[in-house]
Amino acid sequence: MPTPESMREIVLRYLRLVGEQDLEAVLALFADSISVEDPVGGPSGTHVVGLDAVSTFFKKGFARTRPSPTLQGPVVTTGGNEVAVPFTLRLELMGAPHELDVIDVIQFDDRGQIVSLRAFWNYDERRAATNPDDPN
Repeated sequence: MPTPESMREIVLRYLRLVGEQDLEAVLALFADSISVEDPVGGPSGTHVVGLDAVSTFFKKGFARTRPSPTLQGPVVTTGGNEVAVPFTLRLELMGAPHELDVIDVIQFDDRGQIVSLRAFWNYDERRAATNPDDPN
């Protein structure tokens, strides 16, 4: 089982790579059986399973929204193999910069690969970016 320190390190790497929109490096953090629900309770197509489906999901998301996460608190671990991470996600929506508050709950396998990522956020709670000229 991965240690709390290694899980934190992987999650912080994940956030950095998402901000860089480095698809291949993000995918390398995932197990082949990866399940992504982004957002939890979202419409059809927002819960994808398997590396190929998740690759397509992230590729489209990166191209459409240019996401850039900023950590907003500690990466909280459990006594098991899960973490919760709060962050603000900056996105390009409808040609303008917006922000969302997000909490990801991420589960790891024994090898330290991400097997489940559940993103808690609500599109209706998006807001205009606080500093629209700052790309991050």
